[in-house]
Amino acid sequence: MNNLTTINQEQSLAGQFTKEQLQLITSTVAKGASPQELQLFLYRCKLMGLNPLKPGQIHFVKYGNGPGTIVVGIEGFRSIAGRTGKLAGIERGATKDEKGVLIGAWAKVYRHDWTHPAHEQVPFKEYDTGRGPWQKMPETMIKKVAEAAALRMAFPDDLGGVYEAAEMSQAENRHAPSNMQPSDEDGDPNAVHEYAPDFGQWKKRTLKEICGMASIADIERYMQKLDKYIEDGKYPENHEKFRDFQDRMTGYLADLENNPEDDAR
Repeated sequence: MNNLTTINQEQSLAGQFTKEQLQLITSTVAKGASPQELQLFLYRCKLMGLNPLKPGQIHFVKYGNGPGTIVVGIEGFRSIAGRTGKLAGIERGATKDEKGVLIGAWAKVYRHDWTHPAHEQVPFKEYDTGRGPWQKMPETMIKKVAEAAALRMAFPDDLGGVYEAAEMSQAENRHAPSNMQPSDEDGDPNAVHEYAPDFGQWKKRTLKEICGMASIADIERYMQKLDKYIEDGKYPENHEKFRDFQDRMTGYLADLENNPEDDAR
């Protein structure tokens, strides 16, 4: 494997893991990473003191030709904060309105050398994607966002610029208005798995249907074909639609990868 060959040449990084462990990393938590991306991923793991083989600490996400993303899990946040020796405790909870509807979450992070805790409150509507784990366990997801924000406030030197996976989904802004959103008869317009393109070989097929009938390799090849159309200036009137489909499909695949129990493949 090219990835392993490259990493084995980088003794400062390869020394962290056995050959079998590197194989496991490249086939699971850093699947699809190029040799350079794998080097960067392992460097970041070493720099942050996180183990990619420990569940929930850190992983790498990449689909198609897009750049990969290094994602730190909430367990990674807790590990980094704990190593400072100053973490004294964490509290978090959900915020609901008078009707019991989830509207946000709060978290407090205590330090041994602080009189008062770092306190963060986050609104649910700013982070909810309406799909994957946000649809299945919204309270857990928004509480993770609040906790990550509070930990970042309490330990800025160690966690500044680091974001948890639940926060990343909001930043990707996959719910931007689009003329390709599902119609009312297709179900909730915010249910991304019901989104269907109005062009191409899977016209009128929802993302869920497409993933049920095609392999990830086939989907990635199709998205590469759309990249080629855009690069060559073909069908310029559809370029925005092509990008919209690619963004939504990439996000949906990421949810399936990180939460395979949400949708049967």
